[in-house]
Amino acid sequence: MGIVNRQKNVLILVVVGVLLCLCTACAENPPVTDNEIEEIQADILFDPQTEEDAQSTDNEIEETQEDILPDSQMEDGAQNHLSIERMQRDSSVSLDFYTNDQSTKIGEDTLLWTRKCIYPVVRIEENESAASKINADIQERVDSFHKDSFVPDSADEDYHSICDASGSDDIYFCGYFDEMTFTVTRADSKVLSFLVTTQYYIGGSHGMYYYTGLNYDTQTGELLRFDDLTGNAGAFRQDTLAFIHNLASATAYQSIMWENDIDELQEVLYQDERWYLSTSGLVLFSNPYELGAFSAGSIEFTIPYSDLEGMGVYEKYEYTGTRTILLQTEEVCFMDLNGDGQEEEIQFYIDTKGSANTDVHFLVDGTDYAAEHETLSRQFSDDDYIFCWTACFLYDMDPTDTTTEIAFQMNYSSWTDDVVVPYTFLYRYEGSGALSYLGRIEGTITDPTAVYYISPQDRNTNEN
Repeated sequence: MGIVNRQKNVLILVVVGVLLCLCTACAENPPVTDNEIEEIQADILFDPQTEEDAQSTDNEIEETQEDILPDSQMEDGAQNHLSIERMQRDSSVSLDFYTNDQSTKIGEDTLLWTRKCIYPVVRIEENESAASKINADIQERVDSFHKDSFVPDSADEDYHSICDASGSDDIYFCGYFDEMTFTVTRADSKVLSFLVTTQYYIGGSHGMYYYTGLNYDTQTGELLRFDDLTGNAGAFRQDTLAFIHNLASATAYQSIMWENDIDELQEVLYQDERWYLSTSGLVLFSNPYELGAFSAGSIEFTIPYSDLEGMGVYEKYEYTGTRTILLQTEEVCFMDLNGDGQEEEIQFYIDTKGSANTDVHFLVDGTDYAAEHETLSRQFSDDDYIFCWTACFLYDMDPTDTTTEIAFQMNYSSWTDDVVVPYTFLYRYEGSGALSYLGRIEGTITDPTAVYYISPQDRNTNEN
């Protein structure tokens, strides 16, 4: 079993834009009068999952394979380079995302601070009352974010302190910022969940960020508490904590976590709004510096829906969409990938996750394809992809057949700006040691508003 050993200086984008302002406010800047400050703001309607969806009907099908890697970059003799299509998921819940930008400039050239908020407006078919409750709660959070004066006050205070100390107008000031972004993690007739990222920069070597999980019952519009998921809250907490404690004992987790015992895990993870429901299961998470160093990022633990069933979660919150299984670090999964009646032993993990010495492993029946498979190994070595934060999923692209596809989700960055684009690389295990590359899509396989599938023409050709 080979090991991919890559000694690279990998730049980690923990949150987009946090590390872009490496310069501090230690430069000197001139004073300014109030009438020299210009404020700009605008509302723009768009969907951060995919802008094109806003112009499509629910039944329209879009192809997202225009940017597939050419055949020359696939393994020799590959025959399964298929057309993968995206369809808007048929759901009673729909979302429009809005962006609100604000900025304050001093003079012509100096940006004092910027603020951005990306937030959703929810629509629920034949249930306007529930949608109104959800929108009201979201709007209250957005309004509170906009009223917070911590970042603009810090920018103004620090800027003028530098000016007073310098007495010169030939200076540079790295503008401060704060951002709030809602990302949908589940959206169906039962549950609507969001992971809210709030980040800010007020000088220093890097910014700071933290997460909030929001979960709503789409029948009632009420915000869900953790204990609302089951009829026996005490037993549910014990069962979920035991599951997480077992996950945390894995070497890959221990390499990024401090020495946390079960009591510390409970104290950190079971705070209010530290969880969300996804297409894979119940996710509990920490924020930076709680379970590990800043470089470890947010440390997540996912409890699959298959395990939640035995823990007493109400049936009304179970997930019935496309099967999406997250392969958690080092956890062994058994599944029949190719439909031959035999289960494969599957394992995915990342050594020293997020570091410059990352090793990625993907094992099927003892073979590490991250090292042995030419195409996959090359993708895990591409400096344009932040492979040290790769997520691996088993995704059923066609429920009518007996196969389950393998999806590797990574972010792409040109490293010249703060734009990071998610891509998903799809593979199929053919059996007898053969792993076929199907192609890549722009986007995340975990997008709860979309369904990805192999085009009927390619499916028929492949079957014949």
